Amino acid sequence: MRVSEEIDALRTLGLDPYGFLVFPRVIALALVLPLLTILADVVSIAGGLLVAMLGLDLTANAYLLQTQKAVGLWDVFSGCLKTVFFGLSVALIACQRGLAARGGAEGVGRATTSAVVTSLFAIVVVDAIFTVLFNAFGR
Repeated sequence: MRVSEEIDALRTLGLDPYGFLVFPRVIALALVLPLLTILADVVSIAGGLLVAMLGLDLTANAYLLQTQKAVGLWDVFSGCLKTVFFGLSVALIACQRGLAARGGAEGVGRATTSAVVTSLFAIVVVDAIFTVLFNAFGR
């Protein structure tokens, strides 16, 4: 949108590009990523159940009981909590790189690559911060 001057058009119309473009994306990612995490958790447990039943000859009841013993509520909650911050960091980085893109299609490609690399690094840093915090509080 920066390259095709749509950001300038929004400003000309009196719309704040940050409120109109950035804020909805940040909120959406912060809300949807925990839901995707829960969906991935459910799918992975179902996949584990399938492997346990077909490959290990376990009953569904035995697998689910052992899964319930191994995975606590805190594990699920902490995973969802972290994804909120992952989503915030990814959305903010991607929007910043997108709004700073210059130089046509080549600049958009560079901005996209930069956003992906920076987002991956930010996820590692945020996860490390959570690990330190969780260890400090005994979790």
